[in-house]
Amino acid sequence: MRRIVLEWSIKDLENLKGVDKSGVEFSNQEIKSLGIQRGLKMLEMLQKTKSFEVLHILRTDQDEFAYIFKVETKDPSFNIKDLLLELVHGTEVKLQLLQQEKEGTRTYFIKGKLPHPSPETNSKRINMYPLLPFSFRDGKVRVALLGDNNQVEEFLEFVEKAGTFRVVSLMDAKFLPSSPVNRLTGKQRDAIILAFKLGYFDTPRKISSEQLATKLGLASSTLAIHLRRAERRLLAEMLNE
Repeated sequence: MRRIVLEWSIKDLENLKGVDKSGVEFSNQEIKSLGIQRGLKMLEMLQKTKSFEVLHILRTDQDEFAYIFKVETKDPSFNIKDLLLELVHGTEVKLQLLQQEKEGTRTYFIKGKLPHPSPETNSKRINMYPLLPFSFRDGKVRVALLGDNNQVEEFLEFVEKAGTFRVVSLMDAKFLPSSPVNRLTGKQRDAIILAFKLGYFDTPRKISSEQLATKLGLASSTLAIHLRRAERRLLAEMLNE
């Protein structure tokens, strides 16, 4: 597995101001004016934000995403939900305030359904897994993603054609001694790592639970228990519970 960290600046979106709104060529596909206008609106709202940081990634799959994040806005009256709706292309989300540290700085829980690929761009969802950091600060967005060699290669091709992102680092993913994965039992760790490598968590799944259980020499019910306990332990570590 490879870990890639990328960065882009809101100045890249500012370049859209000089683009012909009737459509431009992007990744060999035509982006209609709707996509450009959405980018400009997102730029306008990002300019009202001092910082945005995802603290915990609780869930990201074909059914739902769930994050805990902290945001600091320049204008306390700015409704952060407007920005989030643009980021997920208007998909319905649930936003709950968890903590307010000072005026303009808040911590939220958010969950909702991931947006489907846009019909305007004929684009497809990049099938990689989000990691931390996922943040916006000093006018720059920085994100980290995890994927196998094919997923990374496909993503880099997309990035190269888009000409927007800067690749900060690309390296083999390693579980450090402090990683919550190392706090799982051997069977739980083997189950969740092999499930990840073979695409059990992909959308759509590349391997069924029955096939995965066979590879591990386990009954399907036993595999389900190992995965549930592993997932719960990892979530508990992230939530400090």
